Amino acid sequence: MPVLLLVGAGHAHLYVVKRARELAAAGYRVQLLSPPFFHYSAVASATAAGVLPQEAGRIDVRALARASGVELYEATLVRLDLDARIAVTSDGAALSYDVLSLNIGSVVAAVPGMRVDPTAVTVKPLSGLAELDERLRDPARLGADVTIVGGGATGLELAAHLAVRRDVGRVRVVESGRDVGAGLPPGARRRLNRLLAQRGVEVRTRCAVTDVRERRVVCADGTEISHDVALMATGLSAPPLITELGLGDEHGVPVRDTLQHIDLDEIYAVGDCAHFTSQALPRIGVHGVRQGPVLLRSLLDRRRGRPLPVYEPRRHALSVLDLGEGVGLAVRGRWWWCGASALRLKRRIDRRWLAQYQVVDPGRSAGRQWVSPS
Repeated sequence: MPVLLLVGAGHAHLYVVKRARELAAAGYRVQLLSPPFFHYSAVASATAAGVLPQEAGRIDVRALARASGVELYEATLVRLDLDARIAVTSDGAALSYDVLSLNIGSVVAAVPGMRVDPTAVTVKPLSGLAELDERLRDPARLGADVTIVGGGATGLELAAHLAVRRDVGRVRVVESGRDVGAGLPPGARRRLNRLLAQRGVEVRTRCAVTDVRERRVVCADGTEISHDVALMATGLSAPPLITELGLGDEHGVPVRDTLQHIDLDEIYAVGDCAHFTSQALPRIGVHGVRQGPVLLRSLLDRRRGRPLPVYEPRRHALSVLDLGEGVGLAVRGRWWWCGASALRLKRRIDRRWLAQYQVVDPGRSAGRQWVSPS
């Protein structure tokens, strides 16, 4: 019986795990190497800012694996023997595999020449961002000033949230480019800038940060900006582990349209850790979600000796920023709208997706309620 080893419990792998009995029926022994919980990135800003409870975006991977008949190893991958097809885990186990799939997310991209103090919070991996709410609630940090380095979608979403928290003092966004929200349609960018200004967020552009210290950031022109908490939102890259494994680089594991490594048919990569070589894909969750069904079909078809399916990215994907206080900014291509209806749509989409994978333990169901803000 060939062993299918799924490394990481990202969007695509959750889809596969839930349908693992189809793989077992096709002759696979399905194993999952992952931490016991998955944190959903689409609600990470809201949970980090304290608007939604931490449980809102958490999936119990252990419960899902048990319900799906999947063997779960609660550890992380540290090394691969590509010739012997053995995965070595953080607790020293050696797992043999016939087919391997990686879905291990992304990390904040390192900026060449920028030094970052370990006290800075990072938006990825989400384990770091999850600590932000707790740090801001610390009485010793009451009224904390927050500097957000990076003016992309995630940084602006967090700035909008934090600006209306009563236990946060001043919020600043520092961006090296000439604009924040550069990937947004011009009208949406202007609307977001007005909202940030109304909430008292200070935005500094054309300010290249060279040093992020515990209490201040230093820019290339010598400007120093003080803070109590620094938050890094400088874009995303593949985890360093991809390079260490010899499977790729900071761009990710290079994969074909079939989601297989360009040189290794037995290795797949999906989501943020993959480098889709046919075209550049933004690191957004929608690709991981849409790659799940393709990965499942591919795994089944390879057992049946059929041609493998390919992933065909859609030209545009709906993205909704949660801006706090009941306001959302929805964008799809050049179309956009801002308001309460955009956030209601986002909440509905997020709840529906999470509900597929949140296996409820009746004894703990009260702690898993998602109460939407009014």
